[in-house]
Amino acid sequence: MAVTACGGEKGVFQAQTGEAIISLSEGPCFGTCPIYDMTLKPNGDYILNAERFVKKEGVNEGNMGGQAWMDAEKTLRDAGFWSIEPIQTMDTLPNCHTDAPTTKVTWRDAEGKEKTVTYYAGCGVQKMNDLIRELRVAMKFDELVWTEDKFDPRGNR
Repeated sequence: MAVTACGGEKGVFQAQTGEAIISLSEGPCFGTCPIYDMTLKPNGDYILNAERFVKKEGVNEGNMGGQAWMDAEKTLRDAGFWSIEPIQTMDTLPNCHTDAPTTKVTWRDAEGKEKTVTYYAGCGVQKMNDLIRELRVAMKFDELVWTEDKFDPRGNR
């Protein structure tokens, strides 16, 4: 169900209440970009579905502490998340290049206000690149997802 947004909000709708989450999903690309989905809750609990080109494939759960949520929420708030264009892809932006990953960022607050932003990294929007970089830091991407390992095109190390 869509909700008419006010104050410049775009793509916001009403979802279930009491289940706040921040979700970050990335991949695939032409090369070996990490392909994963991570969902974080306010208490620091997370679920990571790491698919390919990641530190460890599979579904992992854990807790990264409440500070991770506060940092991720601050990143989204500082970026003006609720007013960001919800679709930023080759279909909506000029001068994008091919073979980059697509990132989806979802934020649902405890009152059920929810939005997903879909961003194609080949479009080079600095504000979105910064948001994703900072969200990765808050959600411990380097510790949980990233690896320096080299992969062949099928994902074998």
